[in-house]
Amino acid sequence: MAWLVLAWPAPLAAEELRLHAVFGDRAVLSVGDERAVVASGETGPGGVRVLRTRPGAAWVELDGEQRELRVQPRVAPPRPDTSAKEAAEVRVHRDSRGDHALTAGLNGIAVTLVVDPQADAVLLRATDAERAGVDADQGRSVRFRSERGTRQGQRVRVEQVRVGALQRAGVSAIVLPDRDLPRSRLGRSFLEHFVVETDGDALVIRER
Repeated sequence: MAWLVLAWPAPLAAEELRLHAVFGDRAVLSVGDERAVVASGETGPGGVRVLRTRPGAAWVELDGEQRELRVQPRVAPPRPDTSAKEAAEVRVHRDSRGDHALTAGLNGIAVTLVVDPQADAVLLRATDAERAGVDADQGRSVRFRSERGTRQGQRVRVEQVRVGALQRAGVSAIVLPDRDLPRSRLGRSFLEHFVVETDGDALVIRER
């Protein structure tokens, strides 16, 4: 004997029936994925009949049962927490000459610097210092040793050094003749205020 199985539609769950808005005697209702504007005395999706409305609410009848629906206030999405911003960082890759070089702002002037954590101070070629408005003649004469031997330069202060979002004011620097310094270098007088790490072939400079 073959048996015929009949599947009766399940009653609508309360959470499937929602009131979205009320405009005068009209209610915006949804049942599951079906949504419609239903006036008082009319029947809408799922057989829901609107009996009467009032601001923010509606009395409806469904399957012989009457209930009051209220418009649920919309929950605003949470605002991003700006109290814990990620630390600013600059990632420096090697250039065509094999140096970790970047473009920095010295007193608002773009200057190419090689990142050099071994250098005690920012080292500037005379031409780069002049372009940035740094007067080497106002500096103090200093001598120091390097891998290229003992050299003499002028110790000065750069009003502002900016590397990406990282910046410092009043940074100590030494100005050297161009013949003694192939490329200007970003040394510890700036880098000591930040964290310098290696990440593969790159150098990462970030806030502490």
